[in-house]
Amino acid sequence: MSRSSLIITDSLFAATVIMIAYGNGGFDKNPLFLNLLVVVAFASCIIRHINYYKLTKKIY
Repeated sequence: MSRSSLIITDSLFAATVIMIAYGNGGFDKNPLFLNLLVVVAFASCIIRHINYYKLTKKIY
């Protein structure tokens, strides 16, 4: 896991959330499974950052 992979995956996550929010008119109009997938993606981002800190002892 490198810092650049964290940047790329976080950027993709942010772009996806923005596209969902603007494309569908917000998260209230989305199906439940899509909202659950967004929550899972956010949790995986947090877990990756925690693991990166454990490996390198650097906060990113």
